[in-house]
Amino acid sequence: MPILIRQGLIHTNDGAGTVLERGDVLIVGNRIAAIGPDLSAEASAHPGIEVIEAGNRIVMPGFVDAHMHSNEGFEMGRYDNLPLEIWLSEVYPPFGAPTLTWREHYLRAMLVGIVSIRSGVTALQDDVINMAFTPDAVDATASAYRDLGLKGWLTASMWDEGFLKSLPFLNEIMPEELKGRLNALHTPGRKEQIELFHELHGKWHDKDGMRIILGPCGPQRCSPELLEEVAALSEAMDLPIHCHVLETKTQAVTGEVKYGKTLPAFLAEVGCMTHRLTMNHAIWLTNDDIAMMGTAGASITHNPLANLKLGSGVAPVRKLKNAGVNVALGCDGVASADSADIFQAIKAASGIHKIGTHDYREWVSAHEVYEMATKNAARSSLMQDEVGSIEIGKKADIVLIDRFDWGFLPLHDPIQQIAFSANSDSVKTSIVDGRIVMKDRKLALIDEEAIRSEISEAAEKFRRDYCPAMSEGAAVVRPYLDEMHFKATGRTVPAGHLPLRMSPSDAKDRGYPVAAE
Repeated sequence: MPILIRQGLIHTNDGAGTVLERGDVLIVGNRIAAIGPDLSAEASAHPGIEVIEAGNRIVMPGFVDAHMHSNEGFEMGRYDNLPLEIWLSEVYPPFGAPTLTWREHYLRAMLVGIVSIRSGVTALQDDVINMAFTPDAVDATASAYRDLGLKGWLTASMWDEGFLKSLPFLNEIMPEELKGRLNALHTPGRKEQIELFHELHGKWHDKDGMRIILGPCGPQRCSPELLEEVAALSEAMDLPIHCHVLETKTQAVTGEVKYGKTLPAFLAEVGCMTHRLTMNHAIWLTNDDIAMMGTAGASITHNPLANLKLGSGVAPVRKLKNAGVNVALGCDGVASADSADIFQAIKAASGIHKIGTHDYREWVSAHEVYEMATKNAARSSLMQDEVGSIEIGKKADIVLIDRFDWGFLPLHDPIQQIAFSANSDSVKTSIVDGRIVMKDRKLALIDEEAIRSEISEAAEKFRRDYCPAMSEGAAVVRPYLDEMHFKATGRTVPAGHLPLRMSPSDAKDRGYPVAAE
């Protein structure tokens, strides 16, 4: 059904930054057909058109969450004071990991999808970590997003290097018996993983709002042969690659120990460093890494909530932007960011870069972060021509925000107020592909209360039945990961900036790099 959004305050987010103090948006099919001060005449050509009175609304493009792991959906708030590598052993334990039903996968994704929509997200780049290497996790996730009306850009996650090969020093530290147990864990080979990608791509890509993209988990977890095949598929199919790179100092040490070079340099060597590559996190970068990424036109996802929670550090966003790298914004998984609410990520990103330097000209503004959560996030999945702004011909992914919400009184600058004073409750209506998926805070396509009850029961079962075994499995490797962590983080690595927020003198004392001014 055609839709007329009538007389709203329209922030188009187009290249010129066009704002209509009072204006209309006409949606026909799944596209934006017209934008103007008064489209009553155009609307009259569409009998039965639905009119949304927007006189008390701010009309904006929907947000794109550029990095999420919905498979962590039942673990919000479960962990604290753990660095990434130790945290990973808890969330994805080598022993005691649960085997979930299709419906459990579906309900975890449904939880994340609901929170996303309610915070104004209309497209979700979901890196579904598929521990079982079966179609179920991605099938169930895509089905949940389809049922909600949410765009889902889903990775087919891949890795073919085992536990011991992906982390430094463990072969020296661990006893032989435990190394034998870890080496005995089965990981499908490259051929099987590529076949699974093709199966998922054939089933879901460009159907029901879904896309299937390439998701090698991290360069240290993938063989050169797998990454070369991923690079070839990316070029042949014009698909993005989303890959976790240099999230922690330990990963920077891993690159040196395993490859004798930085992880971005290794990605370039295997053909992945192109404009189709998005590096998730990208914190512990050298100046040469940043220059190479800019030359290639690569992207990163900036995930401040998770980076703060796990103590990973702060991405050099200003240096990356200056080098021409596209910087997108993500929440990250809900066991590290602990939320799929994009407003929280916007707030964190708008604040964290105001410490670390007294030169306020280098700080990152709320308007820059807003671009990271819209156009830049779309660009990181090669969808910048389809979504991220309100322009004629683009997909009709639009949110309506209450301009009289407490956080917008008075209305100075909606974008700055999203970052600093409003919260996601101000998002009242969401339109995805020209279809209303939430109206006046009520989800339009599902019975929210019924699914809440089912999600609650499944989440409690996960906590009761699965979490103890996961913790027991993590405890087996914990002493050795602790030793590895402190050995790796005690090394000096050639980062081109200071990822941790401390004074230069403290940084030098602790062996961290301090970039020359």
